[in-house]
Amino acid sequence: MQITFDPHNVQECATIARLLGTTAQPDTAPAQPDTATEQPDTAPAQPDTAQPETDCHGMTHDDAIHSTPASKNADGSWRAKRGQKEAYEAAIAAATGKDAPAPAPQGMPMPQPASAAPATPPAPIDYKTMAERFMAKMADPDGLPAEYEAIYTALSIGYDDLETNQTSIARLSAYMDAVDNGENHDGCVRHAMSA
Repeated sequence: MQITFDPHNVQECATIARLLGTTAQPDTAPAQPDTATEQPDTAPAQPDTAQPETDCHGMTHDDAIHSTPASKNADGSWRAKRGQKEAYEAAIAAATGKDAPAPAPQGMPMPQPASAAPATPPAPIDYKTMAERFMAKMADPDGLPAEYEAIYTALSIGYDDLETNQTSIARLSAYMDAVDNGENHDGCVRHAMSA
């Protein structure tokens, strides 16, 4: 920010001195016109009377508990300073009138909620059952929406490992499930690749 003032104006000098925290005296020499660097006249600088910025909790920035430089979280609250989370939460509780969570004793981690049990993986698909189903669809003129080579290519299935590769077996089975549901070739491929 740049502030322009008249050094011969006592009131403007006093205002600048208050802003700078000094007791500067105005220059008493007559002003010399400078035609090379003529500055446009501006309004005299006014002291900053704006209220300090607050966050969504109504708190002003405090370097002791908030990060510096001042920045806000997505919810509009000041970002907590590293290592000051408990003091930060206590300050929020005081500002909002809500109880802060009890601080954990030093050296003991806060207990975390248990995570959900992992989903049970689907049972492996039997190659023989899947192969018989695929062969029956190939024998039916309306059984498959595309030739088997196009299906294998679209599903990234190799001939040499189809019997043992559970991913390939599952994709081919999911493709046939989509055929049974009336999907076209592209829809069947999308269904098989997302299964």
